[in-house]
Amino acid sequence: MAHILKLLALVFVFSTMAADISGVWKHADKPAWLNVNMQTGVVTVQRHDNAPGAVGLTVIKDLSASPPIWSGKMYAAEQGDYVAVSLELKDDQTLIVVDADAVEILRLTRP
Repeated sequence: MAHILKLLALVFVFSTMAADISGVWKHADKPAWLNVNMQTGVVTVQRHDNAPGAVGLTVIKDLSASPPIWSGKMYAAEQGDYVAVSLELKDDQTLIVVDADAVEILRLTRP
């Protein structure tokens, strides 16, 4: 039994290491799509039906990988600056962004 648990743990580690959050994600609450680019370390607005002028804006910068959690800095309009955030892949279709207090501030899904 212990060997099976070790094997399952090993499979989980390798599967999370292979996880890739690059690509387009849809905002869970708004008609907006964000592009995660791990090569440049930025998340930008690809499309926003309610605010077309937002296209191209950087939402998260300094994105670095350490699956299953990524870290970066997200623009916080109320502070007028970027704040530290973590991105967590909940499953292969759901990515959440949490603040320093581990409070979910953004939920994205694969379109």
